[in-house]
Amino acid sequence: MLDSLDTLIAFVLIMLMVSLLITIAVQMVASLLNLRGLNLAQALKRTLTVIVPNTDENAKKLANYVSKGRFLSDSSLPDWRVCKLWRHAAAIRPEEVFDAIQRIAIGKEPAEATVVESAKSLLIALGVDKQILDDAAKKISDGKAANTLTAGYAATTQILSAAKASIDAAGEKFKDWACICQERAQQWFTMHTRVLTILLAIIAAIGLQLDTVDVFKLLSSNKAVRDKLVAQSSAITSQAEKTLSDSKTVLQTAYDAWLSSKTDDKVKAALTSVKIQPTDTRETFTARIAAALEGNSAKADLLKSFDGAVNNAVSDFLKTHAQVYAKIRGDLDKTGFELFPQTEWRWGRRWCDGWTKKHVAGVLFSIALLSLGAPFWYNALKNLANLRSTVAQNISKEQEQAQKQADEGKNKPQQPV
Repeated sequence: MLDSLDTLIAFVLIMLMVSLLITIAVQMVASLLNLRGLNLAQALKRTLTVIVPNTDENAKKLANYVSKGRFLSDSSLPDWRVCKLWRHAAAIRPEEVFDAIQRIAIGKEPAEATVVESAKSLLIALGVDKQILDDAAKKISDGKAANTLTAGYAATTQILSAAKASIDAAGEKFKDWACICQERAQQWFTMHTRVLTILLAIIAAIGLQLDTVDVFKLLSSNKAVRDKLVAQSSAITSQAEKTLSDSKTVLQTAYDAWLSSKTDDKVKAALTSVKIQPTDTRETFTARIAAALEGNSAKADLLKSFDGAVNNAVSDFLKTHAQVYAKIRGDLDKTGFELFPQTEWRWGRRWCDGWTKKHVAGVLFSIALLSLGAPFWYNALKNLANLRSTVAQNISKEQEQAQKQADEGKNKPQQPV
């Protein structure tokens, strides 16, 4: 019974370790391609198109401009074509987007004419009076022409304040749309990471020649490899829990480390109410810290040190992922199972040797199993480990009971004949 369970545990352990490597690769690819930012920009574009129909191209330009703008994007890269994937904000707040659109519409934020018109059309569709926007834009334009931009901004503020009710109502409508936008972005991100998982499962199974049938035969016949894998189950389960758990964000880690290093009670008191929100970006959170530290003479130095803390947290995050990969691979190497063949391939000297129909079927089965994802195999391993513990305890109790009965039989006095 235990041998069968050990074989199953060892097999699940291998699937889990390969799945963890795939999960780490998916996270790295998603970060490299900035999938969150791209999906958010696409969802924002779809939302703007729904609010103002038949404006697909202009909505796309406005969405890209807003998500890559200096007030939302947390990227420090220049707005070059080669950097466009990484310029998009990975998270947005509805208020920030609405404020950015207002700034574009009235000319506070320089943009192309088509982008400005798209911003105006959007605000008008949400209920803002067109005349108000035109008057505000004219004041800023006149201020630029007369080199009195500050006066133009002041006049614009008065105009917008007079129309506060309609603008606030438009902002509330936009918040509802923004919530739908973020839900769609999250759904698309999940779908894309799922597709990435399947693609990497195909690459891993084919590239490493993982034949499920061969692996299972090896584990059932080779007790030494099986026992080593079972012995590593606790360490791998712990590592998987760390990798798959919802850890703190890089921004939260940086903020906690930075705040704990401060000894000034006034600084800590000023930052008591500053909490990181799920949609915060580096720029927006830094701006909130700056607002909380307003009036502090060391504000510039404090913000500079916080920026350094974020950079260090990002560097540590990348190093941690590299260490996790090395740890998982090292744990697998200890078991004697070669996931990455060292000298020859599994079925011959060359990768293309030995691909029989049975091996192809086994590899396809491995692809299907790896596509289930690391969380599935993690839960399966935990359940099997608990089951093994229960079975081992029951077997031990039965053996103790049998031994006790045998001892009682030996010590029982013989009846006279």
